Amino acid sequence: MTMEIIEIADSDNLLRRVPFTDPNYIKPDGTITSFAFSPRRQDTNGLSMDVEKLTTFGKSIMDRTKFRLYRLQAQVPRNHGLKCLHDPKPENVSHALIQGEFNKAISRKLASAAERVIAG
Repeated sequence: MTMEIIEIADSDNLLRRVPFTDPNYIKPDGTITSFAFSPRRQDTNGLSMDVEKLTTFGKSIMDRTKFRLYRLQAQVPRNHGLKCLHDPKPENVSHALIQGEFNKAISRKLASAAERVIAG
């Protein structure tokens, strides 16, 4: 079964699930660190996100006892030379990737532009 791949518009919102119990991701004041928007070793294809309009906050956050959810408009990474691509998975049709050359400065800008979503 093939999944439809959508074009992510600059105005589309992307969601990032961030573990809030890990001090590498969350500062003492509650804001997120650049580490939250830095690809990990296992992120060989790009930084994993969800396309907001294709999911719910509940599905994206998965476990609210461990994670917080942050929203980032797709134009933000694109303004820094990164690509935003829909990458649906059988278990997650909203999955997307931010791809390109990440560095600490870009990750910091993405983190500062992200806003926390209160997943009701």
